[in-house]
Amino acid sequence: MVVRFKKRVRRLRGSQHHGWGKQKGHKKSGIRGGVGKCGPKTRHKMLVILGRRKPIGKHGFTRPPVVVKKDKVINISQIDAMIPNLIAKGQAEKKGKNIVIDLGALGYTKILAQGAITSPAEIKVKKASERAIKKIEEAGGKVVLPE
Repeated sequence: MVVRFKKRVRRLRGSQHHGWGKQKGHKKSGIRGGVGKCGPKTRHKMLVILGRRKPIGKHGFTRPPVVVKKDKVINISQIDAMIPNLIAKGQAEKKGKNIVIDLGALGYTKILAQGAITSPAEIKVKKASERAIKKIEEAGGKVVLPE
């Protein structure tokens, strides 16, 4: 098949805009600077300076996940449900009426106050919410926190 005209691309190689005038021309979106994120960074600079618009892009610092330590939490209702199973396994012991549980050995670091506890328990843990401590003491137990 005979090719009558060379492609325009071949002729315009090396020219910045391929014969479409300014750079913003021929982007399939008119003269508004392109589609998506092209354009807003330059077009709205004065609005950013005047404080009427947030600057676009990343800002601030995200702490590395290795540094951020999250508490492994457990609710009072979950502890109450676990008590018979913990005693059977030997991970909690019964001293008179009280049940002694070391949540640090089980891998938990904080107690939260959701639910209720029925039996008095002495619970050893690193952290506990004020409401959780109050609920456990109302049931006749106590929370032992490290000092």
